Amino acid sequence: MEDTLVVNDPFELFVAQNLALDGLLYPLIYTHFVDDHLAVQGGTAVAMLTAFMPEWHDESARWVDAVIKVAAAASDDNRALITGWFKTYADSAQAALAPVAEMALGAAGAEALLAVRETLNTRARKAGLTL
Repeated sequence: MEDTLVVNDPFELFVAQNLALDGLLYPLIYTHFVDDHLAVQGGTAVAMLTAFMPEWHDESARWVDAVIKVAAAASDDNRALITGWFKTYADSAQAALAPVAEMALGAAGAEALLAVRETLNTRARKAGLTL
């Protein structure tokens, strides 16, 4: 994902960071790891201290989805371009997060990451992308 540091197009960067990366990272870490894994093993203090993060992500995701929906609806070319960016960056983010998911969740990490990706794909479809 460090490749996004040199992306020149601001909307491509928006798709990469706000839709693809955040759409995978926040649910994986704050839902699957902190809430579902860590909290049940005595890490409730961590869950309490980070409770605002998934709340912020949910709020932010609504705005990101609305922006994507408007841009994708503007033209078929926009939809195709944004869909391509999304697929590229979501695939990269998923590959980058695979070892993190395994470290955090062990054998359940891969399954959790796949579930998060499917949820993100559903979000992207609802926002007008063609997957």
